[in-house]
Amino acid sequence: MTFEAIFTAFIQNQKVIGFGFQNPTRVKLPNNFYAFPGGYFTLYENGYKVMVNGASIGETAIQEILILDPEGVPVARDSQDLGDIEF
Repeated sequence: MTFEAIFTAFIQNQKVIGFGFQNPTRVKLPNNFYAFPGGYFTLYENGYKVMVNGASIGETAIQEILILDPEGVPVARDSQDLGDIEF
């Protein structure tokens, strides 16, 4: 499924019940590798989270958004190169 499809299925029209910051936490992915999701999140009534974080690689700023299932496992990821955006 695409990021947009997962967002529509699990996030859209859900009630926000919390928000905060999560330090990187080790979670096992279905392919037996590990991920370390961390950043600012919004928690929805169905247990899913939308997590946003940013980084820079050299002079390129990157913004990433993850959708985490109720167990904290990333089920969707979208990222964007912010190189052409003026702040």
